[in-house]
Amino acid sequence: MTEEQKEASNPNPRNAMQAFHFLRALARLRTAASSASLGRRCRAIRRAAYSSMASASGRRRIWSRAVLRRGARRVSPAPCSRRTDGKREPGTTDELRRLVPGGEAMDFCTLLEETADFIDRLSTQVRLMGDIADHLTKRSP
Repeated sequence: MTEEQKEASNPNPRNAMQAFHFLRALARLRTAASSASLGRRCRAIRRAAYSSMASASGRRRIWSRAVLRRGARRVSPAPCSRRTDGKREPGTTDELRRLVPGGEAMDFCTLLEETADFIDRLSTQVRLMGDIADHLTKRSP
């Protein structure tokens, strides 16, 4: 049995919740942003994708809380508070801290755990968006 067949026969409930949140957000965007510029629609879709990933992960993850908090304020990303103990790993983790939402305030072990979960969610989101695009192109004449 191939990996795709395994995934199709045993759907992950987290993935189903992520798909549900993303499709619901897209439906809201379709009615609200029909006259918006292309750039605004792209940013709105990106926000919908990130918020659906965070909603499906729940509040147990630091990165999902950071994304949901950012989405609730509807402002551009603000830097998270710096760690207070002053201990930092060498520059190799700085890029990772910048990429993972809320990563600035995490210790190294937590950063690695959160990064693994964030990558899992991103890969699920990419597959979901690819499936939606495939479905829409098959429906088009």
